[in-house]
Amino acid sequence: MAGFVLATLIAVPLGIIIGLNRHFSAAINPLIQIFKPVSPLAWLPLVTMVVSATYVSDDPMFEKSFLTSMITVTLCSLWPTLINTSVGVSAVNPDLLNVSKVLQLSFWTHVRKVVLPSSVPMIFTGLRVSLGIAWMVLIAAEMLAQSPGLGKFVWDEFQNGSSESLSRIMVAVLAIGFIGFLLDRIMLLIQKKVAWNE
Repeated sequence: MAGFVLATLIAVPLGIIIGLNRHFSAAINPLIQIFKPVSPLAWLPLVTMVVSATYVSDDPMFEKSFLTSMITVTLCSLWPTLINTSVGVSAVNPDLLNVSKVLQLSFWTHVRKVVLPSSVPMIFTGLRVSLGIAWMVLIAAEMLAQSPGLGKFVWDEFQNGSSESLSRIMVAVLAIGFIGFLLDRIMLLIQKKVAWNE
């Protein structure tokens, strides 16, 4: 959840700026296309090395495994929200933009009263996709970083190789899928509460 929230705090404001400024969009789009397809399997070793080298403390506030997982989740899950937010902002009805110009709304009022309400459905579509990716990446990060969780449980059962391992792994897989489904439903309920068109 920490990684998803951090990704949202980065992606939504940046997506709004990209959607409002086509020159900035053209400049940053190559970076998005380069980093978007990078797998969590590629990010995790890099993040682990950086966290291990920089986060040195006798009394750490967070475990290194938590920080590694959180940063990896953030790096992998921010792209759908970023892209959907920018597309939603750039697709605001031109009539609404013209009304905003006629009323001479300030930039912040324009964003708050015109841009955000119009692009909320697209933003939440991105958030739902990002949340699913965040959950998927977390399980992979737990497997690779050996941090406690369902991912580590599945990996340990696989390594165990007992006659009951297959059934335990299947139950864990179903639990992972069910939790992902619940997270998506929760995000859909939040969307219905805040989306004006709903």
